[in-house]
Amino acid sequence: MTTAMKGELVVQRLESLFGHVRFNDDFWRERKEPFWLIVDTILSQNTSNANSGAALRNVLIKYNTIEDAFLANVQDIAHEIRQSGLYEAKARSISAVANEIMENYGGDTWSFIGGSYPSARERLRSILGIGPKTADVVLLFARDFDIIPVDTHVFRVSRRIGLAPQKGGYEAVKAALEDEIPVGKRKFAHVALIKFGREICNARQPQHWKCPLTDLCEYCQETSCVAIEPR
Repeated sequence: MTTAMKGELVVQRLESLFGHVRFNDDFWRERKEPFWLIVDTILSQNTSNANSGAALRNVLIKYNTIEDAFLANVQDIAHEIRQSGLYEAKARSISAVANEIMENYGGDTWSFIGGSYPSARERLRSILGIGPKTADVVLLFARDFDIIPVDTHVFRVSRRIGLAPQKGGYEAVKAALEDEIPVGKRKFAHVALIKFGREICNARQPQHWKCPLTDLCEYCQETSCVAIEPR
């Protein structure tokens, strides 16, 4: 079986398992303002969905526009996002993004993240606290670039299955997945692999009896996993 074929099979089985999955990003689409997607992605770093979601709700209640965030004191932003953890660093990043958009792009976030994928990614990464995953999540959902951002769950699952190399960092895993996941299926794959990693292929006790990928999974083959639900 070629790796590309394995990637197609993984996507097909995740589609059968989950059906249609989507990223919950109505909050910024309703405002027609991707600045809030950037904020949400910053808040989601190194914390749970519950914590980042609570912090985002506070931000959306407190600040209605980019200008509001631009004019806000960094300490005030930090106060609103305490639940997200690392809130002082995240507040500085949010403030830096708002400053860049207001001062250099006339308040137009679409211009800030516009242009080619490499140029938009470089612009996002120039902001303190925005790494490759945060930039890629923004560009996947705001710009629909056909890419696969790699978070902790995607790292773990793709390496266990054998879709990505065991060694190498973010860029190596992302490149491998984009070679192996069919064009047009990468957004689904990103969301589905995260859901799969949270619900089934978790870090400490993967639930093999729920997994539709055991026959494809290198980790399962190496560890002789038993796909039977324990009593």
